[in-house]
Amino acid sequence: MQLLKQLILENKTMIYMKNPFANIKIISRICGFVLIMMLSLAVTSQSDYELLRDAMLGETPIADDLKELCEDIGGRITGSKANKASVNWAFSKLNATGLKTWKDGFEMPVLWLPQTTKSRLFGPGAKTPILVSKYGTERGIYSSKIVGVGTGTEEEFESKSEVIKDRFVIVETELCLDINGLFAEYAHAAKVEELAYKHGAKGIIFMSSRPKGLLYRFITSRGTSAIIPQFIMAREDARFIMDEIARGQHMEITITVNSQKGGSFQSQNVIAEIPGTKYPDEVIVIGAHLDSWAMGQGANDNGCNVSMMIDIARQIKALNIQPDRTIRFALWNGEEQGYFGSWDYTKENLETLDNHIMALSVDIGSGGITGFFTNGRQELMGIVDKVLEPVSEYGPFTQLNIPIVGTDNFDFMLQGVPNLVANHKPFNYGLNYHASTDTYDKVDIESLKQNAAIVAVLTLGFANLDPEEAAVLKRQTREEVQDVFDKSNLEFTMRMFNVWEPWINGERGIK
Repeated sequence: MQLLKQLILENKTMIYMKNPFANIKIISRICGFVLIMMLSLAVTSQSDYELLRDAMLGETPIADDLKELCEDIGGRITGSKANKASVNWAFSKLNATGLKTWKDGFEMPVLWLPQTTKSRLFGPGAKTPILVSKYGTERGIYSSKIVGVGTGTEEEFESKSEVIKDRFVIVETELCLDINGLFAEYAHAAKVEELAYKHGAKGIIFMSSRPKGLLYRFITSRGTSAIIPQFIMAREDARFIMDEIARGQHMEITITVNSQKGGSFQSQNVIAEIPGTKYPDEVIVIGAHLDSWAMGQGANDNGCNVSMMIDIARQIKALNIQPDRTIRFALWNGEEQGYFGSWDYTKENLETLDNHIMALSVDIGSGGITGFFTNGRQELMGIVDKVLEPVSEYGPFTQLNIPIVGTDNFDFMLQGVPNLVANHKPFNYGLNYHASTDTYDKVDIESLKQNAAIVAVLTLGFANLDPEEAAVLKRQTREEVQDVFDKSNLEFTMRMFNVWEPWINGERGIK
């Protein structure tokens, strides 16, 4: 303002000159200076949270990055050439921000890469059904009579127990249109698998839970140790077979599986970090998984949130924001097979987990964020509410104190580290989950950018918590973690994802 005063004093005699053009020139000069000063004050008055929010909502390469990942690299099953290419791509993107970036190697227990699955049906009105093998199904030719077991309840298996042994069972499913349907399908499949093993079935054919011939893939409840072959068959083809069996017709099938299976191999996460200025030893981890199934492009699961992590890192660095605590950006690998990349991180950083204040996973597509799962940590609820205030206009946000199993927060939860999972509107997620239709065009870019602003502000908020607020975010003991599981009746869900026994026997989690 002193400069403005001086400018006026130096030119005030000219303002009173008879020459109107001179007056206009001086007045314009002063007005321009005032405008610059006002803009400067407006910018400097913005908080880091507002600057970051606005940057995330502005023009950024987030959509271009996602399109590259989806269309140039494509589906990224761990161990595939595409997955290795995505690691190099992600490293290049994060390294270009100027942040310290590294590839974090870890061991995957089993290599399994799908190639082709073909079938031939024998019986009245025989056709060629389309189907895909589930994760872990061995290469080979499988032939057998098909036995219908309805929806696969225990009663239905018992009623057919004498004819199931060494036969394929075909199982009816409910339509899946949202994330609730996905969890219901996982739970249903896990129960069917156990019953099929018990009754000596040769294999399982699941009716696709999606319409119009849509196929997809996910792991079995035995994870990397699948015992019998399992398949997803087009809903319409499975319905035809079940109807023929119900009419008393004899139906047989031959399925030819081409897949590559091998032993353990090396994979890599990609990690970058911004060091904290006040408490550099205290860490906030935010992450999304880089791998995907190979049927589609891995767009909503989970390429969109990979591009989000990269963009948040890019904008914080570009704005020269200096967080109090270290922020670590993690692009995990091996998530689809059992969260192996994030599990390895917790083992590798075991000695510093006491200083991990919060770990966040974003892995439910590009629908608008509606809040966060706090995973049995009640003390997180109020803190999340507070740090989301700069983006409250995109709420309301509802925090759910429910433990989530199925993504990269899991081993942080097992280790007692406070952890969050973003909750989203179901936009395009359930129907296209793990399917050939999970492509770039299914992503809601506008919501993705808004989500990026929400996650960025939340991350910075945790990084800048006052020590008194952060003090409540202590690492839990094993007993406290077990208490969360007991209160939430989480055993079946953990068994469903093949992670209960590793927790119980001490292979995974805090000792």
